[in-house]
Order: sequence, then structure tokens, then C-alpha cells
Amino acid sequence: MESFEVESCVRGYHVYLDIWDVVVGENLHCERDPTNAADMYAVSVIKDGVVVGHLPKKISRLCSLFIRRGGIITCRPTGRRRHSSDLPQGGLEIPCLLIFDGEAQEIKKLIKLSTDLSLF
Repeated sequence: MESFEVESCVRGYHVYLDIWDVVVGENLHCERDPTNAADMYAVSVIKDGVVVGHLPKKISRLCSLFIRRGGIITCRPTGRRRHSSDLPQGGLEIPCLLIFDGEAQEIKKLIKLSTDLSLF
């Protein structure tokens, strides 16, 4: 198993703020969410079995593929809520560290694709 870490954010906090009190440093699980109508590659961020947000759409396809190929993504909040600066509709997000754990070849593919596509 190898790991790769990258800074990102949890999107949609404004939707889930009534059910999620962010704890900086807690480890949250990420799962594919193929039933999401807005993004067929959506990746949900899960706390205690409950969806508390989603990974950004910009990286969802790559993250969904990584999970589908047996990888594990852990989301670790690193700060307090902030306004989404790159979304015209606004919204709140939580800065986080994404930790990708998987087989060495899958981590190498992830790094290459994310670099080639300028995702991280």
C-alpha cells in the first residue's frame, strides 16, 4: 500500500451544517455516489454513515475511478468553513486534506493523471 496526500475541500457544507459539526483533524470516509443527479461521478464524504458533503466536481471523476479500482480516500478537515470562491452560485466548503491509499500502481496512475490534467 502507498499513500498520496493533497489539499482540497468538502463542498456543500451549507446543505449539511445542521447535521455536521466539523472537527479539524477527524478522519472521514469517502464513497462513490453514482445516484447523484448533478454528477454521475460524485464522491460523498461520510461521517458515521451519514453524507456530510461531497468532493469538488472538478476532481470527482478521478476520485470515483480511484475508489472503483480498490483505492481508499480519507478526508481530514484542516480548517473552518469558508465561502466557495470558484463557484458562481456560492456555497460553503470546508478545507481538507485528502489521503489516497492504494496499490503502488494505482497511486502512480492517480499522480500522473492529476498532474496531466492539472487537478491538484
